[in-house]
Amino acid sequence: MTKAERIDKPFMDLVRGYFRHYCEKSTIHCVRYLYDSQLHNVERLIWCILLIVSVIICWFFYLLLSERYVAQKLQTVVEDPQYPVFIVQFPAVGICTDNRINWSKLEAAKAKFLPVNASGELVEAFTKLVMRMETLRFGNYLQTLVQLEDDNLEVMDFVNITDLALFLTLRCEDLLVTGTCKWRHSTFNCCEYFVLEKTEYGYCLVFNSELSPRSKEIKNLQGSGFYPRHNSKAGQGSGLNFDLVLHERFRREHSLTTDNVYIMIKKPNQMTNVVYSMTPNTETYVTVRPEITWTDESTRSMPPERRNCLFPDEQIGFGTSDAVTRFSKNFLLTNCLNQCHESYLVRLCNCSLPIFFLNNTRVNECNAVSLRCIARHNDIFSYDKRLEEDAYFSATKPGMTCYCLVSCNLLEYYTATTTLPLTARRLPNITQQKVFKVDVHYQVEMTLLYRTSLEFSSLDLIANLGGIFGLCLGASMVSAVELLYYLTVGFALHLYDHAYFGILWQRMKLKWKRSVQYFYNGVGHLGEHHQEETTPKMRHPFHNKTQVW
Repeated sequence: MTKAERIDKPFMDLVRGYFRHYCEKSTIHCVRYLYDSQLHNVERLIWCILLIVSVIICWFFYLLLSERYVAQKLQTVVEDPQYPVFIVQFPAVGICTDNRINWSKLEAAKAKFLPVNASGELVEAFTKLVMRMETLRFGNYLQTLVQLEDDNLEVMDFVNITDLALFLTLRCEDLLVTGTCKWRHSTFNCCEYFVLEKTEYGYCLVFNSELSPRSKEIKNLQGSGFYPRHNSKAGQGSGLNFDLVLHERFRREHSLTTDNVYIMIKKPNQMTNVVYSMTPNTETYVTVRPEITWTDESTRSMPPERRNCLFPDEQIGFGTSDAVTRFSKNFLLTNCLNQCHESYLVRLCNCSLPIFFLNNTRVNECNAVSLRCIARHNDIFSYDKRLEEDAYFSATKPGMTCYCLVSCNLLEYYTATTTLPLTARRLPNITQQKVFKVDVHYQVEMTLLYRTSLEFSSLDLIANLGGIFGLCLGASMVSAVELLYYLTVGFALHLYDHAYFGILWQRMKLKWKRSVQYFYNGVGHLGEHHQEETTPKMRHPFHNKTQVW
């Protein structure tokens, strides 16, 4: 074909020829039949209808898949039904007495915290303060505001409440029976591994924790791989066993407290958790069943409220503590509720109490007078409230609303307790003593490992779309690239080979010339012929109206 023939060829003819060429080369089914010269027009029409129907079916399935992808639903499946429990850390076991004060040390406390030759009024106020601390627990303070109004707490402002509580708390030597502590059938020194640790119930004795300075020392000595401890066996006697004894001399006469002891099962890096009550002269079996759920990283595209969990780097602080700068994000996420509770105490009482929370240098410590504020807002501190629950209760209850989601890599200890009375021969000979026998063990040697992931991820969308397009059109990713090439680069090269860009350039120059001539009042038959060489003059819109715009 000569250059003159290529230039004179109309644009639509070039398009039709190019489309015929694409149909002959396309890897998509049915397309090559649209311009097959050996087929009858009726056959071409049939193939054209089949192609249109296939495209419509593909589009319909694409809409279904895209809707499913946009919904971003989660699914939790069992990844390993036989996950060994020895891989999981054995829970930390906390022991908290209902009575928070060792009354046998009252005189020693007076000598330590009161000035020499203190007045009788000051001694009486101090004794009253110690009485009010018997039931001091965050969210479960039994003293009412009416009882505290008559106390002269103002004169006790110089006493550090945290130091006083630590001095008067019941220690390992006061509670645990020597020689009764066993771990995996091996006897150990009770007071070497049961250490004092702060919780929202006050100072408690905790085994297998990693929060207190003493626990960190044990971890450094034994190695992070061996502490916190692990256990591979299940059943009674296979885990932790110990005996407790409460003496009457520890408890004040006419005290509001009971002889009960609380046991707390928590994660080793968790500050506090729910407690279970144990009555005196009983044997309590605590059965623990761990469960692990880890969340796939693909769920990070979802907002935390949708996936209902937080990754450690998504944890936010409450602005009232400096713990964010001193502790790891994983620790802060595990103890989010504890931080939230502290923020409510700071907000309502303008102070924090290190008995229950981490040491906070941003706010002042609560003093004796602050006990009135704690009692006044005890109804708020005693209740964790969800945002949506007011719609389901007729009367709204004040409480603490905490935006705390669980960790996306979650370890939970599901606990069940069985309490049996001790036989007569196992009861203590001294009636002033109360005995508690405790057995904490795993329920089974294998546990379930769950995995939470997107029900329909980006990879699933691509795979399903590829399968649908392959089924209906016989197309693939190469076919899509081929179509894109023919619509862009290939078509441009086809026009270039037929010298169409030169024609297009000439037409554009002619149209521009006509536009300029019209702007300068030169539109007419002269637009296509040579005009006299005169300087064009722009017309006035209200003059020379023979040629109106």
